[in-house]
Amino acid sequence: MFRQAENKVKIEGILSEIDLKYGSFQRDGAEVETIGGTIKVLVEQVINGEDVTLEIPVHMFSTKYTKAGKINPSYESIETVMKEFKSIAATGDKNVADKIRITNGQIKMNEFVGQNGTIVSYPRVSASFVAHAVGEFKPQATFNLEFMVSKLDRVVDKDGVEVDPAKLAVEVIVPQYTAPNASVMNVDVVTLYATSESVINAIEQYWEAGESFKASGRLNFTSRTETIKQEVDFGEAQESVRTITTSEFVITGGSQAPLDGDFAFDYEDIKAGMAARKERLESLKNGTVSTAKKTPAPSKDKKNLGF
Repeated sequence: MFRQAENKVKIEGILSEIDLKYGSFQRDGAEVETIGGTIKVLVEQVINGEDVTLEIPVHMFSTKYTKAGKINPSYESIETVMKEFKSIAATGDKNVADKIRITNGQIKMNEFVGQNGTIVSYPRVSASFVAHAVGEFKPQATFNLEFMVSKLDRVVDKDGVEVDPAKLAVEVIVPQYTAPNASVMNVDVVTLYATSESVINAIEQYWEAGESFKASGRLNFTSRTETIKQEVDFGEAQESVRTITTSEFVITGGSQAPLDGDFAFDYEDIKAGMAARKERLESLKNGTVSTAKKTPAPSKDKKNLGF
């Protein structure tokens, strides 16, 4: 059995929007009832000394019944949010909307084939349980995550020049839940970012590809509008407005020494998981169903796992 990485997201904020609905799918000739969709949470917190307002989408899904035939607790929780909780969108007033708390969210990757035939991959937060924020209300959106480092890269602009202020992209491999009888580890590839000079320096000094570490940080899910002026041959310039959305996980701290012993992820297991992930993504592109084999990836470069 493969060890699942610690992967915990905590969100405390005001319920901004509810987009949940009932559904179903067929399994072994029987209909399986489900509930799912997205809620959004408004969070005001400080990131690197700057006050930011976030609106974080949280993806939720549950089948109605467990394998034992009982009502799924997560289904009941999501249904309660859908039927009873009050959002800013529904009330028009954030002072009336419910203050909520999510303590066991997870970072997961959503990967699918886009219209142009290429793989689209982006991170999102998933959760099964939402509660009213009782007691002290402390708006926050934070994460704690274990992983194996894949590669470290300074962020550059379109001309290849490092952005100012400095920003470090840390590509990590996160072992997710893997079925007990599976022969290959289930992994996600997630990009974290360091934007504080002290954090960047520490990561570049202590973290290496192929080693296991843990990090804590804050979610930075923001959007802003930008007005673009396009000059014309004569008369007034034309203006267009575009929305720029940011969905990032910003590292604020972490372990200096690599995880060791039972806490370290096995390099060969990670390689096999990455090979299986690559095969699965290729199957998506080709529109086929593939059974991944436990085949190690060829790369031995510890500075870049090569996936």
